[in-house]
Amino acid sequence: MKLISLFLATLFATPGGVAISDPFVGTWVYNAERSPKPTITYGVKDLGGDRYALTGSSGETTEIRADGVSIKSPSGGTVSFRKLDDHTWQMDRVDSRTMKRTYTVSPDDKTLQLVDAFTAPDGGQEKTTTVYARTCSGKSLFGEWKSVSMEDKVSGPPEKLIIEPYGKDGLSLTSTSDNHRTDMQFDGKPYFDIAPDGTKGNSASGKRISDHVIQMEGQIKGKPDNTSEFRVSDDGKTLTIVSKSVKTAATFTSVWDKDSTILHESSR
Repeated sequence: MKLISLFLATLFATPGGVAISDPFVGTWVYNAERSPKPTITYGVKDLGGDRYALTGSSGETTEIRADGVSIKSPSGGTVSFRKLDDHTWQMDRVDSRTMKRTYTVSPDDKTLQLVDAFTAPDGGQEKTTTVYARTCSGKSLFGEWKSVSMEDKVSGPPEKLIIEPYGKDGLSLTSTSDNHRTDMQFDGKPYFDIAPDGTKGNSASGKRISDHVIQMEGQIKGKPDNTSEFRVSDDGKTLTIVSKSVKTAATFTSVWDKDSTILHESSR
């Protein structure tokens, strides 16, 4: 339900002679300590016949068998799910990062712990432990859950978001954790996330609200999935990204610090 992805002490000039003074342009480093932990939900339904419906905080539902066989997830990538015992389950997911998730339900069926271990292509690792309380009746994993605590540990290279000029007045956004890139003009048209091998992923469209604020809409298979606001602080040192699902009330906030040691000199 894990992720990123999404300036100049000296100003440079683009090939067209326009000064690069865009406060978004630069390299931003994810700050886990400054990023608030969200309150999220999780739901599991038994569909019968060893089939289950798993609904995360984004509102996306995956219907899957608990047989350990990988299937295509609604948002792309692959996912498998299997039961270890009545109170322990495991999920393996591969998209821009690999994830191994362990579900552990307390003996009294009132508490659920999810431990997510992520590995990024650049070797970076992240472990998120989320504890949920049951919000309706149910046994074992089944029912509705709401998070009560979340702990996040990151090792390896810190995740970075590189933002560069693109075209006349657009931006190119690259996540160093998976090297996926989105080149976008702020004309309301969809632009695709591009993997290192050239594969197109999900799309996003954006509009410029002001010099320091950009709004984006993320789409999955052409349908709206989430909205995000990118806001650079007045002093240009902090980028805050607030993302909201269009299907649920979940809100995710990530805080990024400007890396003033790196300068970007040219546009794409």
